[in-house]
Amino acid sequence: MANEWIKVEKTTPDKLEIRQVARACSVSLGVAFAAWFRLWCYLDSHTADGEVKGLTPADCDDVAQLAGIGNALSVDRGCGWIVFHATGASIVNWDRHNGKSAKKRALTNQRVSRWRDRETPE
Repeated sequence: MANEWIKVEKTTPDKLEIRQVARACSVSLGVAFAAWFRLWCYLDSHTADGEVKGLTPADCDDVAQLAGIGNALSVDRGCGWIVFHATGASIVNWDRHNGKSAKKRALTNQRVSRWRDRETPE
């Protein structure tokens, strides 16, 4: 399917936030990144706007298969990627990276880059 993907930059596995998750959860960078990736895939399937009703840090731990990742990603206790509140959670800057318009921008950038690469004389 055309929209069965999420935007992951090649620098994501080495981002400071992923390192913070690894330290907070006492795991390697690879394990922290894989857990984050599982969680972000889940979130991409369950929200269009970054708001997830009923989501708790414990739910994040369960989905990501990593104890502590919910708190490690929280604004209050961790790196600042998720705001947990009484009715669920808000993913910080969701629309910048994961909304439909973000995916459309990413695809357009890829298409333009391929076109430019073909048109560049050697």
